[in-house]
Formats: sequence, structure tokens, C-alpha cells
Amino acid sequence: MACGPSVTLEVITVTNEEVLAEAVRAWVDQARPGDRGAAERATLVALNCYWEGGTVSEACRQASGFVQSWSHHPAHMSPAHDVVLRLVS
Repeated sequence: MACGPSVTLEVITVTNEEVLAEAVRAWVDQARPGDRGAAERATLVALNCYWEGGTVSEACRQASGFVQSWSHHPAHMSPAHDVVLRLVS
């Protein structure tokens, strides 16, 4: 019986906070491409909600609400952002 080359597996631990943060950043990048300010602030909104005992769904709704508010503020408006995308969990 032939044995193949030895395979080493690496275990990577990812926290719920890391997954939530990455999901929010990825979603904001689709909703507002290149807007790092909105992405980082929406991520903090979501994480704060989650840390205060909110569910992932609640955290995503809060991040989505923040991005909608951010997008409608005159200082952040852009004609290229006519499409509304919603973050769901």
C-alpha cells in the first residue's frame, strides 16, 4: 500500500467579531466602492452593537442603517450611488 506525501493541517481560529467585521467591510465595499471611511465606521457600529449584546442580525441592521444615513448626507453623496444594497445576515 503506497502512502502519499505527508500533509500538515493548520487550524485557524476565527472569532465571531472577525467574521462580522469582514462581512460588514465587504458589504460596504459593494454598496460604496472605495469608501474606507464608511466601511470602518459601519464596522464599528456593528461591532459595538454586537459587544453590547445584540445579535448578528441586529448588528448588520445597525450597520446598514448607518451606511444609508452616511450615503444620504450631502457631504457623502455621489451620483454613482443610486443603487441601494442591504446587508442581511
